Amino acid sequence: MGETILRVANVNGADDLEAVRDTLDQLGVIYEHVDSEPNEDSYPQTAYFQVGSDLSEDADALLAQLSEERGLDAEIL
Repeated sequence: MGETILRVANVNGADDLEAVRDTLDQLGVIYEHVDSEPNEDSYPQTAYFQVGSDLSEDADALLAQLSEERGLDAEIL
């Protein structure tokens, strides 16, 4: 797995995390949820995912759509 990190801020519940996972599945990338701040049991939180470096060109558009629909701030670091 590559060293690319996806940071998603303004996660307000488990349904938001599931929406991020669904989007990553739709992109067909391998990913792992590696951290949450302040922690995994508190909301709102910022979640960090390690993603494969094989992100498609559609990644930015899908992440922007996710941000628009759910108010999440998704950024590939």
